[in-house]
Amino acid sequence: MPATYTAEHVSANRKQIAVVWQPADAATAQLVDLGQPQGASALMLPIEEFTHFTAQTCASLLAGSGVTVFKIYCGTDAAGSTPTVVVAHAVGTAPDAEGDSLFLECNAEQIHEVLATATHVGVWLDCQHNDDETVVIFTCEHPTYARAGLTADYTAA
Repeated sequence: MPATYTAEHVSANRKQIAVVWQPADAATAQLVDLGQPQGASALMLPIEEFTHFTAQTCASLLAGSGVTVFKIYCGTDAAGSTPTVVVAHAVGTAPDAEGDSLFLECNAEQIHEVLATATHVGVWLDCQHNDDETVVIFTCEHPTYARAGLTADYTAA
């Protein structure tokens, strides 16, 4: 028998988004569209309510050797204006098998160290082949005010 009440503990203290990403051009690294729904010019997420950010990428479908560039970027709006590197993964041994994953994290202090006027944060990513596909999980953590509904279900129409 399932529990008789619903409690949000972890999900009230973070906002987590997962997207499937296939770069449009494998020769050009680009901002991952973290907006929900995607394609609405909200590539980056606001940082105002959170102090810690994590990004993870996991190879899901490979035609080439997977992720070649993986960074957390900041900018001055949701569209990604003035994109500036906060932290970068060395990548090293290519994550060239399905299920291989890379992880990055940063905090608000690091973001404002590299761009004092930053208001948004996002992921910059590239893969070796146009048909490489990866899942990106981005988490905004340590909110100013914990509350239910920070992480919500999302289903495309």
